[in-house]
Amino acid sequence: MKLTTINIQGNIFTSEILEKIRQDDISFQKPQDFGLKPSELVRDEINNAWSLLNTHWQIFKQKRSSFSEIDKGISETRKYWIVPLLNLLGYQVALSNAEIVNGKSYAISHRASNKDGFPIHIVGSEQSMDKKAESGPRLSPHSLVQEYINSTEYIYGFVTNGNYFRVLRDATRLSRLSYLEFNLEQMMEEGHYAEFAIFYRLLHASRINDKKEDGKDATLEYYHNEALASGSRIRERLSDAVKGSILSLANGLLAQQENTELRSAFETETLSAKDYYLHILRSVYRILFLLVIEERNLIYKENLTDDEKKLKDIKYQYYSIQRLTFLVNKAIYIDPKKT
Repeated sequence: MKLTTINIQGNIFTSEILEKIRQDDISFQKPQDFGLKPSELVRDEINNAWSLLNTHWQIFKQKRSSFSEIDKGISETRKYWIVPLLNLLGYQVALSNAEIVNGKSYAISHRASNKDGFPIHIVGSEQSMDKKAESGPRLSPHSLVQEYINSTEYIYGFVTNGNYFRVLRDATRLSRLSYLEFNLEQMMEEGHYAEFAIFYRLLHASRINDKKEDGKDATLEYYHNEALASGSRIRERLSDAVKGSILSLANGLLAQQENTELRSAFETETLSAKDYYLHILRSVYRILFLLVIEERNLIYKENLTDDEKKLKDIKYQYYSIQRLTFLVNKAIYIDPKKT
């Protein structure tokens, strides 16, 4: 499944784990895991939440349309959009006071009172989560939450401006940003129900333990550990796949009837087996690189113009590596000897 509104940074989760969650092909996705009766369906709860959220989104959009140029929309984002969203996920959200940890102040805006004060920082829809506001906390919203959970017993925390919703994990030992981000605005505007289902199944309040000291036993942490394990398995399979790709591509090029110059280069020893291997290896990894950035929608910037969107569609439909994989999967082999 192509993730349109979900952005994975670092090793917090993997697309493989998210797909398993969507397909209910992993632990802790039964009705009782969400606090439901065995006869009740999680799917029905998600449908109900989706319907209600569309109403909340329309109300919030209406409020947002009347913002002034200097209005950050803090109270509207919280009251009409994010707090109702979190309530539907089972969080009892309340305003929070700043907390001093190791001599530093952390003005986390909200806490989940039914989850031992789980940190949820909500800023206005017109604010960036990656830039420090001109007045207010000493850090950007993202950095504030990340530093806070790095310094406390909480393993996870949420930060959102209403447009984007990020899940952060304790990253004390990491040197790069690691988070899972949902583009809520795009999700609601374009009706990405399947990705909302992932959002619901992954971030429902039942995924967080009631006590912060039990955080390592939480369902969310289980999925994180599964992601790490699946990543190791993928890397092992990738090594074998790359080896097979190198052999297939190298032998295929040599066997191609028109490649007389390539075969001649070997016969005259102007091209060594080692150099040929390096050329093929580089080509294979370039293809892998293109596959990844296409899958994650990293080739084009956000907020494209209509003309840029048309060019993007043409690129993906006719000139992308994804297009080649689609053709390969659809290809039907016809024995030339029988034609």
